[in-house]
Amino acid sequence: MTALNERARALETQFARQQELRFKADARGAAMIGRWAGYVMGIDDVEAYARSLATTQIVEPHRLLDRIRQDFANARVPVQEAEIASRMHQYLEQAADELYYRV
Repeated sequence: MTALNERARALETQFARQQELRFKADARGAAMIGRWAGYVMGIDDVEAYARSLATTQIVEPHRLLDRIRQDFANARVPVQEAEIASRMHQYLEQAADELYYRV
């Protein structure tokens, strides 16, 4: 194998690993925001709600913020969209840190 082929294979492996970690971080971050939101809304089964948000993140990542905002509205719990977005960002960073530094 030539050096160029080895380098290409290494880059492909690196890219695949980064995508895998990003996928896991996104799902973990969504579960974290789900736990926070579930506690704030007073949901009985917070873990089930967190799992459902993680699934939403995987299936329709662009709808996660809308889903959380709608769930707060349905629960009649006043939370600013900026607060939700800030928490989402915070938990995504925390999940990524946990995964990247655990490896």
